[in-house]
Amino acid sequence: MGSFFEPWDCARPSRCPHACTIRFRDARGKQREETGHRTQDAAVERLTELYADRKKTAPSVAEAQRELGQQAIEEYAQTWLPRQRQMTEYSTAKTLASHFKVQINPVIGPRKLNEVFSAT
Repeated sequence: MGSFFEPWDCARPSRCPHACTIRFRDARGKQREETGHRTQDAAVERLTELYADRKKTAPSVAEAQRELGQQAIEEYAQTWLPRQRQMTEYSTAKTLASHFKVQINPVIGPRKLNEVFSAT
């Protein structure tokens, strides 16, 4: 399981007004931290909730998320765009490809998907 701690050294830790921080590994296996839990009970409750969600995630889904997260946005866009052409008009797909080439890829194309979507 994860751990929780209060990052401040207070004289009276039981009545400390500071928020607790939790540290855990998400479904992708990456270590994360969350802050802002008012009490230790709230921190433990959040950890329990996170690990219940992690247990619900099938290993195959977690592995697919892990592999997908290692791809660069540019690489993912190359596989994503052909799938969109089947659902959209030709001109829309052409416009999407142009936007990726000119606007998105130069700015965030080399970044990994995990970096962009790590808020989940």
